[in-house]
Amino acid sequence: MAAGIELVGLTKRFHHGHAAAVDNIDLSVAGGEFFSLLGPSGCGKTTTLRLVAGFEEPTSGRILLDGVDVSGVPPHKRNVNTVFQSYALWPHMTVAENVAYGLTLRKLPRAEIDGTVHGEVPRRLHVSILPHEST
Repeated sequence: MAAGIELVGLTKRFHHGHAAAVDNIDLSVAGGEFFSLLGPSGCGKTTTLRLVAGFEEPTSGRILLDGVDVSGVPPHKRNVNTVFQSYALWPHMTVAENVAYGLTLRKLPRAEIDGTVHGEVPRRLHVSILPHEST
């Protein structure tokens, strides 16, 4: 697989091992691929995303980012982001400002932020520009 995310036998159990929130997932997402997790409430979507982000530790299995096992790496040292279904946006900011916010915190150069916000993101979403209205 090209650079991206790979989950290998990923399992997360709660309640002393009696409840499997994520049960032996094998999944590959290529670098640059747009991917969504869909399913009913309680099926393990959020737990899977929390595992990838490092907010939960797997009971077993591996999480590879660009081919490197990050299963024990803390969240702040993983180059991943999660966007949840419910709005976790700043309502006083435009869509473009919300997208730029995390990039600004990472202290990326202004030209790179602008290129991402006004070029790469709209291109990947198949829109001409990001809306300038507040969220």
